[in-house]
Amino acid sequence: MAKGLLIHNPKAGKGNAELLPKLVAALGEVETVSFDELGGLENAEHRARAAGCQWVAVAGGDGTVEGVAAALIGTDLPLGVIPAGTYNNFARSLDLPLDPMEACAVIKEGRARPIDVGFANERPFFECLGAGLDAALYPIGEEIKAGRFERWIDLFRRAYRYRAQRFSLTLDRPVATAITFGSTNESRHLVRRLTRNHSSEIILSALMLTVSNGPYFGMNFAVAPEQRMDDGLLTVTVFSRFSKLQLWWHFLSIAYGRREYHPKSITLRVAKLQISSPRKLPVHLDGNPQKGLWPVEAVCRAAALKVFRPAALSPRLPPGA
Repeated sequence: MAKGLLIHNPKAGKGNAELLPKLVAALGEVETVSFDELGGLENAEHRARAAGCQWVAVAGGDGTVEGVAAALIGTDLPLGVIPAGTYNNFARSLDLPLDPMEACAVIKEGRARPIDVGFANERPFFECLGAGLDAALYPIGEEIKAGRFERWIDLFRRAYRYRAQRFSLTLDRPVATAITFGSTNESRHLVRRLTRNHSSEIILSALMLTVSNGPYFGMNFAVAPEQRMDDGLLTVTVFSRFSKLQLWWHFLSIAYGRREYHPKSITLRVAKLQISSPRKLPVHLDGNPQKGLWPVEAVCRAAALKVFRPAALSPRLPPGA
């Protein structure tokens, strides 16, 4: 196998100091560079080409993996993923082994295959875009994860004060074509109205919506369990009839990869859509809060990135299956 560049983040997950020499031994001819030495994940392509490498592997969590992946979009350098983080959503979404040594074996097979990448106003995302309540709470949640537990009060206060917003969606196809079998919303009138809507525009009131390129985000939330990263489509989930308490319980039920279906959302499948509302709403991409990203045009760019992965992704189960 040709020479590769191995980027590792010793701070990811449990930070196993003994992992790096094992990875080098398993991968063969590689040049290694740490996350800190790289000087920015956007430098991955330049570093690889300067070292004469023909592929790039990343050992780290989702933040490191997705940062390098973004730098390789549209290039001929395949990406190898060695999960070493806490949740490893990128690897899970591609049915990659979570064991580092088994992940190295997938890379050594040398079979790079394309995957899709989502873009929001030209900014890439791999897991999902979120707008509304979850995006409003993400910054405080990150502070709590960093040890500022006193921020729990602020999180609950912000959640309590947040109100449902009116989302205007313009799809790349008729609503009746985009709506999926997962949309068995408890409001039969709403579902019936949407399935008869042959225009491409829809307005819904909701606490939040997500646009998913992969099935998981955050704490392995299976927000779009049927979503694949190689089918050229995005899954739009509008949480249209949840109370805040119901929404909290729903996300607890789908954490860590569980697939409990809750019939209070509308699900659409599109390759492109525009999202707007009467007021500017908070947005996150893969859990990273964004500034100046409203309104949003979300697009799925098919086959935008090459990744060492199995030949075919496992069929995704429909909600409730």
